[in-house]
Amino acid sequence: MVKILLIALIAILAIAASVGGTLGVTEYLHHASPTVAAGEAPKPPPPTPKPLYFATLTDVTVSIPPDTGAAATSYVDFSVQLSTYDQSALVTFEELQPIIKAAVITLLMNETSQSLQDPQTRVDLTKGCLHIANEVLDRNASYSPADPFGSAYITNLVVQD
Repeated sequence: MVKILLIALIAILAIAASVGGTLGVTEYLHHASPTVAAGEAPKPPPPTPKPLYFATLTDVTVSIPPDTGAAATSYVDFSVQLSTYDQSALVTFEELQPIIKAAVITLLMNETSQSLQDPQTRVDLTKGCLHIANEVLDRNASYSPADPFGSAYITNLVVQD
């Protein structure tokens, strides 16, 4: 009978040790990150992305010639959006939109319906609109930091002959 009690006691101790060991290991693994090596500080979480805002310049319609040297018998309907991380740049953009629109009209008047078919011309037009918007904000509103808009996107470009 003593042997049976001794075997039962050893079995109970073995079961208790394995359960305790399992709980101890899972608790240890739960707190330690698998990517952090021993003695290393954990990496900070990635920064949250900044919200992106868009300023829109729409309904720019300009008469253009179909080819260089021809009369202006065609027209282009144009819209562009400019992206920024600074929400206050949108307010300044709206206040100065007539100046920006006038400069974009001048930029479009230098094009022809034939030249607007070239993808490089559209890239140059996008860069030109971005430069115009940043320059107008920097010059007229002393915007700080300079160049609040980072990208420009043509959202409408219709050429009608």
